[in-house]
Amino acid sequence: MSFNLNDYIDVKSRVALFYAKYPEGSLSFTFKGVCPHDDNFVWGVAYAHRTPDDLAPGVGTAQEAAIGRTNFTKGSVIQNLESSCWGRAIASLGLGIDTAVASRDEVEAAQSQDEAPKPVHKGMVTSAAASEKQLETITKMMPSAAWVADWKTDHGITGKLNKGEASDLIADLINLKMGNKND
Repeated sequence: MSFNLNDYIDVKSRVALFYAKYPEGSLSFTFKGVCPHDDNFVWGVAYAHRTPDDLAPGVGTAQEAAIGRTNFTKGSVIQNLESSCWGRAIASLGLGIDTAVASRDEVEAAQSQDEAPKPVHKGMVTSAAASEKQLETITKMMPSAAWVADWKTDHGITGKLNKGEASDLIADLINLKMGNKND
C-alpha cells in the first residue's frame, strides 16, 4: 500500500515543534516489554511534559517488531520504538497533526515492513535449517550453552534448529534480556 509521504510530518519535526512551543518541556519514555497480544512485538509509552510539573502530559504508545525486519530497524528496535512513542505523545497535544496523527516515520516503517520478509511466528513448522545469521544472533545473545540446551529440551527439540525454532529461541532470548533489564 502506498501513501503520499508529503502529507506526513516526521518525528524530528514534531520534536522541534514541541520544544519551540514548550521550551521548558521534556519527553520521557517507558519500555513496557513484550506485547501481551503478540509476543513478536514490543511496546512502550512516552510522555510529552509541557512543563516540569505537567499533571496531564501528552501520552503516546507504539509497538515495534521485537526483531528488526529491515536494515534500518535491526539493532535499533528500542530506539525506533521510543521515537514512535514520542511522535504520538506530541501529536496527542495537537502538534504536527495537520493531516494525520501517524508520523512520516511510522508510515515509512509500515511501508518497509510490507516489503520486508515476514518473520516466522511461533508454532509455524518449517524444515529449513536455521540461517547462519540466526545462529550468530543466538550465539551472541545466549546467557550460556546450558540455558540454550535446556530451552531445546523444554521445547522437545533434538538436533539442529530449523528456522522457525531459531526464530522462537531468539524471541525468547530477547524476552529474557528485556526482562532482566526491567528487574
